[in-house]
Amino acid sequence: MQKNPFLAVINNEQTQRPPIWMMRQAGRVLPRYRKLTQVTPFRKIMANPKLAAEVTLMPIEDVGMDAAILFSDILVVPEALGVKVDWTSEGPSFPTPLLSMERPADSLHFELNDLNHVAETLDEIQRQKSPETPVIGFCGGILTCLCYMLGGRDKSMQFTDVVRYLYTNREEATLILEKLTSATESYVHLQAAHGINAFQIFESFAGTISVELYSSIIMPYIRRITAAARSHGLPVIFFPKGFGVGIKTLTKEDCDFVSIDWHTPIVEARKMIDPELGLQGNLEPRLLFASKKDIEKQLKTYIPFFRENPKWIFNLGHGLLKDTPLENVQFVTEWVKNTDWQ
Repeated sequence: MQKNPFLAVINNEQTQRPPIWMMRQAGRVLPRYRKLTQVTPFRKIMANPKLAAEVTLMPIEDVGMDAAILFSDILVVPEALGVKVDWTSEGPSFPTPLLSMERPADSLHFELNDLNHVAETLDEIQRQKSPETPVIGFCGGILTCLCYMLGGRDKSMQFTDVVRYLYTNREEATLILEKLTSATESYVHLQAAHGINAFQIFESFAGTISVELYSSIIMPYIRRITAAARSHGLPVIFFPKGFGVGIKTLTKEDCDFVSIDWHTPIVEARKMIDPELGLQGNLEPRLLFASKKDIEKQLKTYIPFFRENPKWIFNLGHGLLKDTPLENVQFVTEWVKNTDWQ
């Protein structure tokens, strides 16, 4: 049997075509998932190992993706640190963001037992999945979690108050970052102990601060998470959305693969990034609302790229958007799997 292409590429082996999976593939666009959410809220699905495992594997069964990603949320670690999160139909909200406290780090106390449902979900995934299906574990990037913890849900997505706090309360911010990173390391070890095959760090708000500031105060914590995953032999994918030319600074110490957002052409990203690092991405998610003809035109541009850069995982430049036509997701998946890439 031919090796799963995701496992091949993520472990630096040759494959005849790029593997394909999509960020946020385990929800939003799948009819079975939407039907489930009509009777069971998101947070309850996430906390129920059987349901969470079922949703994790839906994109494999219903669309044919090459890899499953754990159905969970980046905010489970802040929750396990004691940050109150209310899960609403509009997304998470934060009744008491840490900026409202004088010494917020003192309020954070990590409880690994609060993440037992994730371990149970991963065990259930192992029972339900076929042996050749890889599972990707993940966490939120340290800056992204910090933004939510300190500032709550900022509709502008600029987190100006949080950035100001980094400049004016560096000592307290560092205490929070230490606790957050330590908790995330434990979370990595938990996932590794329950059978994941690779690990992704979702740094959705990398672009909220300068490259210089990110490199100096955030990247050391990202490296600790990467080291935790690698201690179990897991390859690491790092997705720093909005990092721009900051991707030039990434090295093998930071990750094994860099997931490229849709702002940066994949060919230009390859020129900027250390050749030791593989790439993932970066189809514009909104293109999936276009006609199949227009989608295919863009897909064809990836063929010469893959021929010169086989260390590449097909993905989007950010997560699937709500109401993306399922037929277009299926079209892209089948096109990638059936095209002659050689």
